[in-house]
Amino acid sequence: MSEKYNINYYADLIEKTDHMIDPENGLSYHREGEVWIPDIGVPPELEQDDRPTFPWGERRRDHLKEHRPGLYLDYLMEGTLWTHMKDVQEQAQRRLDTMIPRMAEQQGVTEDLKRQDQMKWVGMMNNIRHSVEETIYEDLIYA
Repeated sequence: MSEKYNINYYADLIEKTDHMIDPENGLSYHREGEVWIPDIGVPPELEQDDRPTFPWGERRRDHLKEHRPGLYLDYLMEGTLWTHMKDVQEQAQRRLDTMIPRMAEQQGVTEDLKRQDQMKWVGMMNNIRHSVEETIYEDLIYA
């Protein structure tokens, strides 16, 4: 009989310590009373990562959770979900910051137009913003 199926192996291990590593899955456990709790937590590199995730990173997480649960669980189990959310947030913000001024210039939305006809300027800027947001949804959130 192999050692991993030998009940005495686990019984001896449990009696001797308050910490153990399961040879089957490699997870570390600690004992609280008679219950073994897996030692899981936020990886140290994420504790120091204070980049924002709202709104685009969280929209990506919600989309993954609802429509791509397998990929969501992969990110979650690998401990890379928060990093992925923060990367999506940065990419989306970068697109907003670069595409909105570029499209405004291409469509002739200027400060002169803002002074002359504020409602038209607001309408055109809203259309530009929504167009950029739609590309973010297609390329980053729903991808």
